[in-house]
Amino acid sequence: MGKPKEEKRPKWILENLNRNALKGDILNSDLVERMSRAGAKWLGHAIAAGPFEAHISLDFTGSPGSVSGIYYSLCFWLRKWEYQVQKSDEWIEVSPVHAQYYQLTQKQKEELEGKIKQGLVSVSQSVADMELLMHDRRRYHEFLHYLGYKTPKEWMKTDDKTEKEHNHPEEEMDDICLVGGDKRDNLIKKNTDNHSLKAVFIDQVDMHTGEGISMRSIISRWPTLITDFIKMADSDMDPDKVKDKLDVSKAEAVILITKNKLYQEWKNIFGPEIKNRYVRIHELVKARQASVEQYKEWLKPYVARHKLIKEGLAREGNRRNATTFFITSGGTATSSAEIVLYVWKDFIVPELYKGGSEDMAKITMGKPGERQLEVDDKWTKQNLIFGKEFGLINAYPWITEEWVQKQKEDMFNDGWLTIHKPYYSFFQIKIMKTGLRMPTGEELEDGIFDVNMFFMTQNVVFCKLLELKAKQQEMEHHIDKLLGVYKSPQGKVPTYAVKNESAISKVLDKFSMTFEMAKRGPYERDFDERLTKVCFARCAGERYGPIVGYIKKKMGIPGS
Repeated sequence: MGKPKEEKRPKWILENLNRNALKGDILNSDLVERMSRAGAKWLGHAIAAGPFEAHISLDFTGSPGSVSGIYYSLCFWLRKWEYQVQKSDEWIEVSPVHAQYYQLTQKQKEELEGKIKQGLVSVSQSVADMELLMHDRRRYHEFLHYLGYKTPKEWMKTDDKTEKEHNHPEEEMDDICLVGGDKRDNLIKKNTDNHSLKAVFIDQVDMHTGEGISMRSIISRWPTLITDFIKMADSDMDPDKVKDKLDVSKAEAVILITKNKLYQEWKNIFGPEIKNRYVRIHELVKARQASVEQYKEWLKPYVARHKLIKEGLAREGNRRNATTFFITSGGTATSSAEIVLYVWKDFIVPELYKGGSEDMAKITMGKPGERQLEVDDKWTKQNLIFGKEFGLINAYPWITEEWVQKQKEDMFNDGWLTIHKPYYSFFQIKIMKTGLRMPTGEELEDGIFDVNMFFMTQNVVFCKLLELKAKQQEMEHHIDKLLGVYKSPQGKVPTYAVKNESAISKVLDKFSMTFEMAKRGPYERDFDERLTKVCFARCAGERYGPIVGYIKKKMGIPGS
């Protein structure tokens, strides 16, 4: 028997856009099979491809700061030519031998860690103090319930219709309402739980009157004393009437009346005092809650700065490579850093006939949600965003449909996407920077600029930008989790049932037949003629060439 076929693990299909350094081939085989070659399964629905020549690595060595100068100059130049530029990833690693640079980077991170730890201790202590206050407030809340008071929510469930007139804010609906009035006072008196109040009086007041005086200490003489006391009404003050009503001796009746008078006096003092204490402690709880929130807000900038300083050795791949990386040397001052940029701009596909642009205008015009061509159409959500096999949700399981819609609106408002433009040129530019300081004091800086161009449909670019938005959101998630205020994103995650491929489609795929049985998708499908000879060629000439030429010019390469 042959080996069982291994099931493919879910992945984010657009996560890896890297190419072979020598041949320029796209390394992501799933991407190639579905979007990047003639006869690709998703061709017409999504395109993420480009000529193998549209990839280059340029290496430059110069004085300290020269690579950084080229990097920032490139970013500003790209913005000048209306490209959108965003940083996708970054890491830095500095050897302790490079003392000056180490102080600016790694040492700064260590100091931030100390401040964060100190701040978290303060937050923890404030939370502990707040919990003690909240425990006392809950106890007073319970006592006020015994005295007949209720929360606004509880009053609204009774016959007291006046509660709506008090206009309590939503955050006070679960707090005791101390607002009075003739009708309310009568209801409070009616709701008073004398049974529970007498239990509190017996357990926490009377028992401290001393041996031979408290009811618990003389219960051996009158076993039913406590039960008889609880049965008494507030108006029971006549010994003879109490004796007959409860069928007890005259001596017990006198004791019961004495305890009842003490109880009435205690209740008259206890009620107003509890109300005052509840108000005071409620204000203290709110003040402590505000201080805890303020502590957390103060910590957020420190946590964000700490998160932005990403150490190279924190990554598994960098740790493995560190032992064999020729730059790293224990006795030499070195620093390494990598930045990954996403650069994109809408691209107008040249049309040989007027009808082509008119047809495209028909499907891109209209109100949002009503256009035939949307960046988040059903197919895109089904396969690229929420798809179980290759969707973005595999990398960021918390995304929801509402979150995607919000990001879509922000992208158009911020100019990340251009309305009515279905095609884009997209660049992944990696800058690998290495700094060296020789024992003689001489310094140099080396930088590798890896430029990788893709021609993409708007829905693919949208999904790639959703990845950026998700990374931004995860920064907030990281801060909130560290501070204990994380809340899961609210919304729904749609489930899409992918239709099984027909028998004909499977046969065509098996024999690698590139012709189509039916029209698929709203985007360009003619890979060999239209995409390769028109779209890719012009995109490379108008976009890739000038960017590479600018970098070469800044490096001082002759003829650039």
